[in-house]
Amino acid sequence: MATIKCPNCGVYNTGRDYCEACNTVLSYKIRRELVFKKEEEARLKELATQVKKPSFFEKYSNHRFLIVRVFTKIIRSIWLGFMAIGMFIAWLISAVVA
Repeated sequence: MATIKCPNCGVYNTGRDYCEACNTVLSYKIRRELVFKKEEEARLKELATQVKKPSFFEKYSNHRFLIVRVFTKIIRSIWLGFMAIGMFIAWLISAVVA
């Protein structure tokens, strides 16, 4: 059994995960688990507080001016057409190669 000196109060403990006197964690495994849990909670809290920025299309598709809404729909249509042509070309190349 290992004898570990408590970093908090200085009492020597034999074969224990927690200090007899002050109940400080002595086990490295438990310390790592607690630190990992704390970091995970902080990461989840950070993700929850982040605000997703709306895309160009989401932002202007319900604009109060008609000309802005029309312009947004035209740009989105051109973009979707461009992406459809690109996907078709990628599919065609992969079909010919296979």
